Amino acid sequence: MKAQPHPATPNLAAGIGTILRNLAALIARRFLNDPLRAALIIPLWQHLTRAALRLDRLLARLATGPIPPQKPRTRNHSGPHHKPLFPTKNAWLIRALGAEAAACASQLEALLADPAAADLLASTAGRRALAPIRRMLGLSPARKRRPAASRQPAPPPRPHPIQPHPTIDPPPRRPRPPWWLTPPRLRSG
Repeated sequence: MKAQPHPATPNLAAGIGTILRNLAALIARRFLNDPLRAALIIPLWQHLTRAALRLDRLLARLATGPIPPQKPRTRNHSGPHHKPLFPTKNAWLIRALGAEAAACASQLEALLADPAAADLLASTAGRRALAPIRRMLGLSPARKRRPAASRQPAPPPRPHPIQPHPTIDPPPRRPRPPWWLTPPRLRSG
């Protein structure tokens, strides 16, 4: 028995594509006059349009029926690690663009809260395509850092010796030698 596709899948694809294209246009318009962020326009534009195309293809596959689960990938950490082309902090795009980006974020959040988006969010490819966009817009919780495997728990703090107060306590004096011993500078020997 074949599973019936959700009837709202084409509307979901068009809605996500429209939101991402509007966000890319907003980025281009607002970052163009900012010399510090002008270099981010092309990488962000490419990332958002590729994500929209990827999600459109994924939703077209979902419309034909459920997608079989993929084989787990083996991670190859031997290759070079590239520095991301744009910031990766949570909600950085909202802080940079303000209310207009927040409006795009709320539209995307409302669209993804729809029951038709449950299949999209259940698939690994959909989560992978949406994760950086959701992080840029602050829709996902901040990532928790994993503790380092070799990190030992911090030792308890040692009590510090009490230092004499310079204005209240006089400095400690050396005891005087007995009178019958000659001072060290006068001894011959």
